[in-house]
Amino acid sequence: MSHQIDTTSRATASYASTQREWHGLGQLMVQGATIEQWQQQAGMDYRVQRSVIRYATERDIADPSQFKTIADKHVLFRSDTGAALGVVSDSYKVVQPSEVLEFFREWADQGGLSIESAGVLFGGKRYFATAKLCDAVAIDGSADTVVPYALLSTSADGSLSTECRWTTVRTVCNNTLTMAMKDTAAYKVSHRSVFKPTEAKEVVEAANAEFGSFMAMARDLAHIKVESERAETLTLALVMKSSEEVARESAAFSRIMDLFNGSGKGATFETANDTAWGWLNAVTEYADHHVRARSEENRQASALWGPGDALKNKALELVMAQV
Repeated sequence: MSHQIDTTSRATASYASTQREWHGLGQLMVQGATIEQWQQQAGMDYRVQRSVIRYATERDIADPSQFKTIADKHVLFRSDTGAALGVVSDSYKVVQPSEVLEFFREWADQGGLSIESAGVLFGGKRYFATAKLCDAVAIDGSADTVVPYALLSTSADGSLSTECRWTTVRTVCNNTLTMAMKDTAAYKVSHRSVFKPTEAKEVVEAANAEFGSFMAMARDLAHIKVESERAETLTLALVMKSSEEVARESAAFSRIMDLFNGSGKGATFETANDTAWGWLNAVTEYADHHVRARSEENRQASALWGPGDALKNKALELVMAQV
């Protein structure tokens, strides 16, 4: 999350992190900050409110009591600015921005994790928080390290379900990759149902063994040599939509291969240099930081929940076939 910080109607940024260098922009937070401090500095100190939709059937109707209503539709809006967030059904179950942070309070108070980032996207339509579950773990004792995070995200416009999942971050380049290869490290509920924090916590806690499996996979991939020709074959399988010729000429193919061949962050580590792990991280770096997008905000949303996330998971499937 970087340039998507919303400062148009707020005095404070809508993104906060303990690692300014990770995203470049945002409110720098100290370790151990309270939930209330996170809520304010991350721009999450508003409530999502709702109202029935009313409309005039004629231009000269001045009396609101004469307006028509849509019985089964509500508009959700911000309590601080009144800005509309989305039109949803009257049964839409809202998860408040404060609830996203409150989810981590008990764990944080017990010292079980530390909140690392939080914020809102698209003017408050989406909001999220991440918490570090343990310290960085090295691949074969090298400088190539991975940190597991819990990511809780939701929306006030129907664009996202409420989801809590494990995700991993490669420290050197801050590339993200969903860890739930078998959907056992994720809790997801639509806004037709009530979000149950206790159930979400149980899923996250039970997924601890998944991180061990993920690191075992990363170490296996780091030992599998992938020469440039094989990397090209994998990349073509990843990006090809029509023909190989078109795929080879695409910006995605060129950029991924460029990252794999040495320009990617951490690409020269022994664990990544000409390895399957290196190719996977070339793809994740491309999706997180280089893919073409209308804005940095759209790129990050794509990397976490959209086409970018799908691309990374497809790359994981392709490269796992090498194990």
